[in-house]
Amino acid sequence: MSGDKTIVWFRRDLRIEDNPALAAAARDGSVFPVYIWCPKEEEQFYPGRVSRWWLKQSLAHLDQSLKSLGAELVLIKTQSTLAALIECIQAIGATKVVFNHLYDPVSLVGDHNIKGKLVELGISVQSFNADLLYEPWEVYAGKGQAYTTFKVYWDKCLHIQQELVTRLPPWKLISATGTVAKCSLEELGLENETEKSSNALLRRAWSPGWSNADKALSEFFELHLLDYSNNRMKVGQNSTSLLSPYLHFGELSIRKVFQSARMKQILWAKEGNSTGEESVTLFLRAIGLREYSRYLCFNFPFTHERPLLSNLKFFPWQADQANFKAWRQGRTGYPLVDAGMRELWATGWIHNRIRVIVSSFAVKVLLLPWRWGMKYFWDTLIDADLESDILGWQYISGSLPDGHELERLDSPEVQGSKFDPEGEYVRHWLPELSRLPTEWIHHPWDAPDSVLKVSGVEFGFNYPKPIIEIDLARERLTSAIFKMWEMEAAAKAASSNGTDEVVVDNSISEDLPIPKVILKKTSPCPTYSSNDQKVPTCQNSKNNQFIRKRSKFMQDESPLPDNPHNPNEAGPSRTNEDTSSTAESSISKKQTTSRNSFSVPQSCSSSEGNPLMGCESSEMKQSWQEQSDMEQSSSKNGN
Repeated sequence: MSGDKTIVWFRRDLRIEDNPALAAAARDGSVFPVYIWCPKEEEQFYPGRVSRWWLKQSLAHLDQSLKSLGAELVLIKTQSTLAALIECIQAIGATKVVFNHLYDPVSLVGDHNIKGKLVELGISVQSFNADLLYEPWEVYAGKGQAYTTFKVYWDKCLHIQQELVTRLPPWKLISATGTVAKCSLEELGLENETEKSSNALLRRAWSPGWSNADKALSEFFELHLLDYSNNRMKVGQNSTSLLSPYLHFGELSIRKVFQSARMKQILWAKEGNSTGEESVTLFLRAIGLREYSRYLCFNFPFTHERPLLSNLKFFPWQADQANFKAWRQGRTGYPLVDAGMRELWATGWIHNRIRVIVSSFAVKVLLLPWRWGMKYFWDTLIDADLESDILGWQYISGSLPDGHELERLDSPEVQGSKFDPEGEYVRHWLPELSRLPTEWIHHPWDAPDSVLKVSGVEFGFNYPKPIIEIDLARERLTSAIFKMWEMEAAAKAASSNGTDEVVVDNSISEDLPIPKVILKKTSPCPTYSSNDQKVPTCQNSKNNQFIRKRSKFMQDESPLPDNPHNPNEAGPSRTNEDTSSTAESSISKKQTTSRNSFSVPQSCSSSEGNPLMGCESSEMKQSWQEQSDMEQSSSKNGN
């Protein structure tokens, strides 16, 4: 062990087990663990109420664990993460800073800039992989291109011959001493007084912290994994792993989860237990989709702003604020959708299948911009994860080569009969419909007046009429798709003819063809190691064109593929779609914004109890002032 003093910069890696940055620092000398909270740098992706509650509990848990090893977690609230790191370096005389990688577009930019500034100051900086099985730059096609379909990507990952090593927690930490302007956990401001009463309910269902994550993993593997393939689609039950918030905050090692699942799979294969084998395969696919979400964000860092498929930039989204409010508050008139949105409001959690149904309703039935829904999920989910949200919403909106066909619209009534056949889930979250017979629970508008009267249901009084008829929604969706094709054709014609015709464009910036990914090489330097995060660039080639193939409209109802929001399984492949992409990291290019772009409301979360922020569409910019009336009703439902 050398005498180095190392800053361990914690972010979403709040554990001591299998934490490569912490292990490297402990091996080299004394450590100075620090968590830096900079609300200013979060910008539009400032965490929602329930997510901040989880973070607060997790930090307290991590601090206790570090103290038991001989160090203390220093908490800093600042206006600049870089300035806070420099203050820590100067305070203890540190020679090195270590941290674990993040892959969302905002962090990619920030981490690269911070690393560059610290290197200029002569500080050694090393970063590690604590979040993925394989780094994004380790999984490419033969010619160096990024994969754009999940199945091919995951098959490649499963055949990589690479040993996955998990690290035990350090036995002891030597604490580096120094004086910095630190603050207490309460002074971080992760939870204000108005939120504490609502957050108290979360303790009944969740136990944040890395050691609690281990307990949750063990319980799922011992009690639920065997029947995962049969039970995972049952809404209203704890039929999924419930590990996603632990994974998001890095309280649970993905390598540990993967290895434990593979051991179960090998054991059940030896016993001839086909149900167990299938369950593990599906569970591992869920892990793969999480990996894939980070892979896409790294190689296509614009995906939080615009679709991967270029033709979707011409889709005429309906920026209807009234419909958006009705969807958020669970007042669309479709019971399964409303039950899901009210559960989300009350608890910060909804089942995977419900996430697909409510997001599909927003995008396909109401034609709301998918980025609005993505932002609302970010604001309200306890396991809000930007990369997974991007994958899920782009998948549902038909923005991925292997995502949902855009023209596919499944009836909430049919989905309700399939996934909540007895109506128990709907009755729990919509007490106004609790007395309806099962026959009518998912389509109360068809119930006879006598049944509605006995059940106490009055449309327009205690429960809304359907916000739009499904047949009309299909017609609107079809019309919007044809309009999208017309606008795309007009844009291509204008481009090929060299005219000055202006075509409305709902994207953020220009689209590029699928690039060939070339990793930037760095000269040998003690600041860099083979573990350090790579920065992708792109080399556009005329041969990298994807030709869009228009698929036939689907006339019949068909089941939705498994959910990529908190994913279990990928959907059908559509590799002949036109794909707009760039593997050039936003680190190495200037951010461009179209004047005609719409923006997601900066804060869609009503958990603060504040009016929503402004919303900008392609042709208008307007703000709304509204106070959500959902708080009282949702709290009653939650109770």
